[in-house]
Amino acid sequence: MVTDQLLTFIKSQLSLGVSKDAIVQMLSSQGWSSLDIQQAFVAVNPTSVPPPISPSAPISPVPPASQSAVPGAGFSMDSLQKNKKFMATITNFAIYGTILYVVEMIVGMIVSAMHFSAYYSVFSAGALVSAIIFGVIGMAIGGAIFYFLYGPIHDWVKRTPFLSRYIHDMFTLFWKPYLVIAIIMAAFGLLGMLGFGATMVAVTGGYAAVGFGGLFIGWIINLVVQIAVYYWYAKTISAKLSPYYPW
Repeated sequence: MVTDQLLTFIKSQLSLGVSKDAIVQMLSSQGWSSLDIQQAFVAVNPTSVPPPISPSAPISPVPPASQSAVPGAGFSMDSLQKNKKFMATITNFAIYGTILYVVEMIVGMIVSAMHFSAYYSVFSAGALVSAIIFGVIGMAIGGAIFYFLYGPIHDWVKRTPFLSRYIHDMFTLFWKPYLVIAIIMAAFGLLGMLGFGATMVAVTGGYAAVGFGGLFIGWIINLVVQIAVYYWYAKTISAKLSPYYPW
């Protein structure tokens, strides 16, 4: 079936100078049928029809000026900097990753104060600066890794019946594994927190109960905010990059 993502991908690759043969081979290797590809090219340009896909035919080379449009085709810094897809990936991960880390840092500082039921030193400028730096550097690296690993991961998901059943686009590829891991980690955290709280209450009585109340409320706030912020992050990144990474 011809989708908007498929049409957008073909348009973006043509604008980068990638040959029709190379686009056909890329889409074919990702599981798109010959009929869908033909129809998509006709929809993009009614006067232009791509060559038929022949399993025995060699893959047509990509023009030197656009080799970096194919992940893994060129690893030089100059070619990567000229690659619109690569730069868009890095930029989006860095920008929205920084916002994600800043929000998590603010919430983390507040929750840390609640853990001890002492509402002081909640704000730390140094912590925020560290979050921004870590967000830019860390998420830029994450964007580069995503750029080079998306193809193999996508192919693996499509070939695996269980995964392909539950992961059907970039958003679910981001969101569902994170949600499962977050729930598992939260469950272990809650068990540990309950055990620690029960021990402290048995030892120190009512004073520990007050502290445990702050700990439990902080745990709930932290979990809810983390899930909500990551949901926004995954949704935004997916919307920004889906034209470059058709499913």
